[in-house]
Amino acid sequence: MEDTGGREPKSRRGAKSIRARRAERTREQILQAGLKVFSAKGFAGATMDDIALELEATKGLLYYHFKTKEEILSAILKNSPVIAALESTLSTMDYKPFAEAVRTSIGRALEILETHRDFIRFLNIQALLSEKEAEVVYNEVIDRLRQLVAQGVEFYKTTGEVRADADSNHWSNMMVSLVISYFLQNQMFGSSAKLGPEYLDYMIKNLVGAIATASAPSAAGR
Repeated sequence: MEDTGGREPKSRRGAKSIRARRAERTREQILQAGLKVFSAKGFAGATMDDIALELEATKGLLYYHFKTKEEILSAILKNSPVIAALESTLSTMDYKPFAEAVRTSIGRALEILETHRDFIRFLNIQALLSEKEAEVVYNEVIDRLRQLVAQGVEFYKTTGEVRADADSNHWSNMMVSLVISYFLQNQMFGSSAKLGPEYLDYMIKNLVGAIATASAPSAAGR
């Protein structure tokens, strides 16, 4: 008998790999079905039965992968290209001077939100209608972005561009809130209520000025 050195036979490893790929495909199909049902019925009105029906699968298969519709929504958000793009933008903040990084990151974040405006508006409206969805959106989107911004602030403390006593959590909340409120107000209300670039520039200057040190290089306004 051939000595495999305690390693699992290739045939068994291959079978596991096939099963893993099948499971991943099933999860993706569930997420697609879930998003379609949430879009049609709203998060509050959707049920696991609706998602199983859309998937054309048994509830047993659905519950094997996800126990609740909150878990499905959480997975949808985690896999969203919108969130990945925002995280990628914020994770590169520390490659530029602080003021420039803030301005560039906010501008890029607004561009990403605009590109995916229908998805963002859907999340916002549904979150207003459902407390459970609002909690999932906060945990999987807003809080993740806030944490990335806070990490960036902590980095700029080490470069001397941000005051050592600055509260990175409070500041990151303000920056994320500025981006979301600016985008939503400009999307959801009439032209008379829209906030212009002058307002955004004013708010960015105040955000940066609140925690930047005197030695930090400034970024010229647009």
